Amino acid sequence: MRLRWTLALAFLALAVLQVAVVVPLALQNLSQLLQQQHASRIERAMAAVDAELGRSSDEVRRAMDELAQSAGLEDVARDFAQVPPPAHVTTAASQLMTPRGLDVLALLDEHGRTLSSGHLPARLGEPNDPLAAAIGLTGRPVVPLRVQYLSGAGLIDGPALVTARAVDYGEHSVWAVGGILLGDARARTLSKLTGAEVTFRSGDEVVGHAGEPVSGGSVRELHLRELHEGVSSPRTPKPAKVGGRLASADVEPTLAVIELRFSDAEIAATRTEVLRGFLTLASVGLLLSVALGFLVSRRVTRPVEALTEATSRIGQGAPGVTVSVEGASGELRALVDGFNRMTLDLKAATDQLLASERIAAWQEVARRLAHEIKNPLTPIRMSLETLLAASRRGPPDERFQTLFKESAAAMLEEVDRLKRIVDEFSQFARLPRPTLVPLELAEAVQPVMALYAPHDGLEYLTQLAPGVRVSGDRDQLAQVLVNLVKNAEEAMTGRTGTISVRVLGTPTEAILEVEDEGPGIPEALRSRVFEPYVTTKQQGTGLGLAIASRIAQEHDGRLELGNVEAEAGAPAKGACFRLVLPRMSDR
Repeated sequence: MRLRWTLALAFLALAVLQVAVVVPLALQNLSQLLQQQHASRIERAMAAVDAELGRSSDEVRRAMDELAQSAGLEDVARDFAQVPPPAHVTTAASQLMTPRGLDVLALLDEHGRTLSSGHLPARLGEPNDPLAAAIGLTGRPVVPLRVQYLSGAGLIDGPALVTARAVDYGEHSVWAVGGILLGDARARTLSKLTGAEVTFRSGDEVVGHAGEPVSGGSVRELHLRELHEGVSSPRTPKPAKVGGRLASADVEPTLAVIELRFSDAEIAATRTEVLRGFLTLASVGLLLSVALGFLVSRRVTRPVEALTEATSRIGQGAPGVTVSVEGASGELRALVDGFNRMTLDLKAATDQLLASERIAAWQEVARRLAHEIKNPLTPIRMSLETLLAASRRGPPDERFQTLFKESAAAMLEEVDRLKRIVDEFSQFARLPRPTLVPLELAEAVQPVMALYAPHDGLEYLTQLAPGVRVSGDRDQLAQVLVNLVKNAEEAMTGRTGTISVRVLGTPTEAILEVEDEGPGIPEALRSRVFEPYVTTKQQGTGLGLAIASRIAQEHDGRLELGNVEAEAGAPAKGACFRLVLPRMSDR
């Protein structure tokens, strides 16, 4: 991966790491804050419920205080002892209750017998009215009591906030016990006040409900404690606590439960909205981090990439490459300046070295070429000297004619050898640049091998894999194949056997192999077999393999001397030359 993308990904990874660390912490803190706010809202709501119940208790107290001072109640106290009691006594509770906003009202004598009932008009003369439990409580408190009242569902037992007031008339006393019911109306008031779903329960029965249904959420309960049985006696008064949590003594059983269910939907919606905002900001931040990282990495890595490209070009044989210092600063600029100085010094040294190597190489070639030319000149000189000596002995005779024919034939053979040496050297020195075209290696090899027929005990075996494509010069590749087959034939002079020609392919390479069953290459010459004028044959010039190796290099390939596998227990024999070229894609 390029350094530019590595740095850009590093910026992105850093941004992702920050988001991965910050967002969960922020969401956790947000959740805690929302929970605290929700709990605070619930506490405020519960305080409002306490205040509302206290206000309702105050309304009951004021209404009953005003009732106790009313003329209507005084008339009841004056006339209730008559037998039968006047009609205004039995109907007084209904007439006194409604104007004062009371839901329940019972007028009782000092023995707790019902004189008149506003919420249950049919209850007259009954002893032990449940509202009698409020008679005689010290301090005239507002207390929760279970009462019976009529509703659309029939007769219901439900909680009510009641208080008692007495009116004395002579020797007789009349008690007025009244208050408000804790039913649907009060539930609607509390639900509107708190925003919660409010349910009044008396035992297992729901006696009041209001508000939108809430699934799950937070639940708070207020318990209304029932008065102890002994409290109803005027002789054993026991104050009850009204307002606050509306509970009397802890030993008293629960009369009713006010359940408030607060929805958590607002918290979830806020958390979702904030999370969406966080994710949006995080996405924008990540995109900005990628863009900024790419810009910064591009600015930082541009000199480094230029150095990498220059290094690659130097490795490919261009030592004089320099890098522009534009965009580089600080240590990078110093690095680029040092690299440029180094490449200039390298180019100067390389040029000097190449010149020296070129001189040395041509000196070696000249020495070898002189040696190769000198060898044929010696027999030519000797043949001419022999002819000159024979001509000085007298007129040409039969012996001279025979000697002349033999010497002329030898000189012609040596002249042909000289010509062959010069031609091959000229070919080696002036080898043209290849014309590269896409071709299938098997199709290039097949026409050449069609020219070779079995002879003198030699057979030719071809194994040509199809579909192995290369980019090459057909004529020069054919020349390589001819040179390799010619070497194989010369190596098997006087022998019988097989010369194998194979075309193979790997995912990245195309391979042409020529294998013979000759004596093989001596170990001492294996490392120098592709050098000019290195040969194992008496009549060879040592340029055939050198020319083939140079053609392979011009095709970005290589010519190798491989190993011939021998049968188990038998010594290795023969030679295998392998031309390896880059393989083209099949697409």
